[in-house]
Amino acid sequence: MLPNYARKCSLPGLIWPALACVAFTGCTSLELPGTAFQRPSNPDYLSASSSLDLDHSVQEQAYYAVRQAKAENGVVLEVVGDSNPARSMPLPAAGQSVYVSDLLQETGVLSKLEYVGATLYRYSPGTVNGLPMEVLMSDDCATVRPESDYALQPGDRLRVWKVPNPAMGKLYNAFLGR
Repeated sequence: MLPNYARKCSLPGLIWPALACVAFTGCTSLELPGTAFQRPSNPDYLSASSSLDLDHSVQEQAYYAVRQAKAENGVVLEVVGDSNPARSMPLPAAGQSVYVSDLLQETGVLSKLEYVGATLYRYSPGTVNGLPMEVLMSDDCATVRPESDYALQPGDRLRVWKVPNPAMGKLYNAFLGR
């Protein structure tokens, strides 16, 4: 009697090992489903407020700036795309409130960027980035709407970015008949 490894194999018996080699090695063109812990490869999939969207060095600078601002009774102004992304701004003494619109006007961000979008991250000891609070802008994207003109507290971080001219969007929508 011959051992198993010395016997001749039939053609159908060779197909299964060959198929297994192709399927379970790196030479396959099949896309296997990913796990829930993988980051999607499409950058448009992630939201603007996701912590994965931020560059890690910017995120780290903002984190330490918020800690320092909290200790020194200040807030952090983060302008996306600026050379100094996280600036610490002092708040006035107790009794005088500063609002988001005041900070944007007094720092010159509105005059420099013209049309802005903003999110306020309220300091919370249970989170790393803070609690996001959307800052609603008027239709012209140049003024803060009163219902979201929050009073700033020590340790708050205001993230501001430039948005396209809203008039061009309205013109485009009118052209398309929307």
